[in-house]
Amino acid sequence: MPTSRYNPRMSEPPSASPVYASVAYVRIPGFEGLPVAEQVANKERLMGRAGEVLASVEPADRAILDADDGLAIVLFGEPARALALCESMHQQDAFEPLQVGLNFGPLALAANDADARVLGDGLGGAAAAARFAEPDRLLVTEGFARALRMSDPARAADLAKAGDFTDTRVRQHVLYAPDPNRSTLRRRRFVLYAVGGVAAMLLLGVIARGIYQPILRSRPGTVALELKPRGEVYVDGVYHGRVPPLTEVQLPPGPHRVQLRNPGSYTHTMTIEVKPGERMTVAHTFVRVPEPTRRPSQQQPQQPRQEPDFWRDLRRKFGA
Repeated sequence: MPTSRYNPRMSEPPSASPVYASVAYVRIPGFEGLPVAEQVANKERLMGRAGEVLASVEPADRAILDADDGLAIVLFGEPARALALCESMHQQDAFEPLQVGLNFGPLALAANDADARVLGDGLGGAAAAARFAEPDRLLVTEGFARALRMSDPARAADLAKAGDFTDTRVRQHVLYAPDPNRSTLRRRRFVLYAVGGVAAMLLLGVIARGIYQPILRSRPGTVALELKPRGEVYVDGVYHGRVPPLTEVQLPPGPHRVQLRNPGSYTHTMTIEVKPGERMTVAHTFVRVPEPTRRPSQQQPQQPRQEPDFWRDLRRKFGA
């Protein structure tokens, strides 16, 4: 894996405009006192370990720089990803303990040839944090904590202040360390909020069902009336009006007996089932009751007028 050279003694930035990135300085404790052969072997193992951790990062988003006592890793992109990668590298047990410092700051190239050097406050701050770090705890600078708070406030809440440190140049460094307890508490709080949110939604659903369903069940239905030519409307024996001008009636849910009347027509009776909030139409055309037919009277033949018995007997006497 190609690397560049980082010289921590170079502190003057070049005239070119710097770029800002996350910088992880990985230091091998006691590197200066090791034999040369062990230094080379440790450097090779550290380089291989860095390659494994950074395998998922695009080459354009990272750079590995050789340092006097370890490596400096430049990571472009979100600070939260840089912190996760550093934690992954720091927690691998297959290697000797490491001192890891993480910073966010400016970087620049001192030249563009084969002897190019990367320098800037981004590297200097990470190197200082690594020297104060313990093998069991990585440290991040105030600059990195500030960048993480801006991009990922939830992840930044896992950082706890590790203290104020003074280097050999009497410079003050405010450093932070990831707190596993805060991270666990944040995850638990998230789970509790998620469970509480689901429970609240279920509870609201139960309450809404208990409150609104009776209301929905009791909503009246609308019965539109279309009668020809016109008629009177009775529902359950109660007069509601004449159509027209009446066009519809509101009825509570349930069965209802409807009578439609029109003088001179047959009364129409029906049973309807009204559902909550439903709109239905009742249409009816009245059929006229036919008038009774009159049969023509038959004339009886006239009977001859009967004469009184006195006159009949008198006529008989005279021979009539």
